[in-house]
Amino acid sequence: MDSRKIRKKEMSKNKKFWILLIVILLLSMSSQLLAQANRLLMLSPSAHTSSIGNVMLPMMSPARNHFDTDRFSFSRVNWLGNLVDDMNYLHFNLAKGSFDFHALVFNYGEQLETDMTGLVTGKFSPSSSVWGISWGGVIKGYNVGATAKFLQHDLYTQKTHGATFDIATYLPKVYKDLDVDVSLRNFGFAPIFGNFKTKLPTSLSVALTYPYKQWMFYEQNNIMKNHITSGFGIAYKYEVKDEAIILGKMGYFLDDMHELNYPTFGLDLKYDRYFIGMSYIYGDKTLPVSDTFRLTINLEI
Repeated sequence: MDSRKIRKKEMSKNKKFWILLIVILLLSMSSQLLAQANRLLMLSPSAHTSSIGNVMLPMMSPARNHFDTDRFSFSRVNWLGNLVDDMNYLHFNLAKGSFDFHALVFNYGEQLETDMTGLVTGKFSPSSSVWGISWGGVIKGYNVGATAKFLQHDLYTQKTHGATFDIATYLPKVYKDLDVDVSLRNFGFAPIFGNFKTKLPTSLSVALTYPYKQWMFYEQNNIMKNHITSGFGIAYKYEVKDEAIILGKMGYFLDDMHELNYPTFGLDLKYDRYFIGMSYIYGDKTLPVSDTFRLTINLEI
């Protein structure tokens, strides 16, 4: 193969990569393209959290680790089904004592590689992943926790990685039965694509939880550099019989900057050590995440 053909093929690969990257970021709810490459860090991974408007801290804050029972959970989600049919992610979580291990593997679907003439020369499957470990405990009477996460992107010919961190505190019964969670999330070292350094979705998140009889009310606000996202949720607990519980849940998520405002619904079923959660995002066909169904399976160990 002569040098001109080699250069053309390399140019085709580079062009394909950047086109793919832009498409991926658009599908990842980004309005600022490369500047928002890491928004999967903001995903509400499980049905338990997405069903209440993406309120995550009451269930996922590392400062609550030492209150949780030991468990293993697994979630699988078909993502952006209105736009593509092979994009999905898997989420794993193992909680043991004061430690929590978790992983999120995001598959962007199979892509075609073509040459300068448009001839298909192969296929590839880009992906991103987040691997994390967190600890929670009591220091001088305060419930605190921290998380370290390793972020990796494998997008065609480009591979890159970064590291992010969370710190959190949990304040129970601040006023009567009102609980407060506060966390500084996703600060650290951003992945770099070529000469372009991406930005992390760093946020100061504050969540409120308030129980009333069989009801539980949730609110979380995520304060970022240029905008705020908010989630609101409510859950009703119905005890069928000993060790059998049904939770009916609903919520609403607000992200005006990215025009992602939508209601969420969910149902949790718990019996003995087994816990199944289901959630659904409702919206018209113009909403990329509409009709998204999440399924989470928990097992107490």
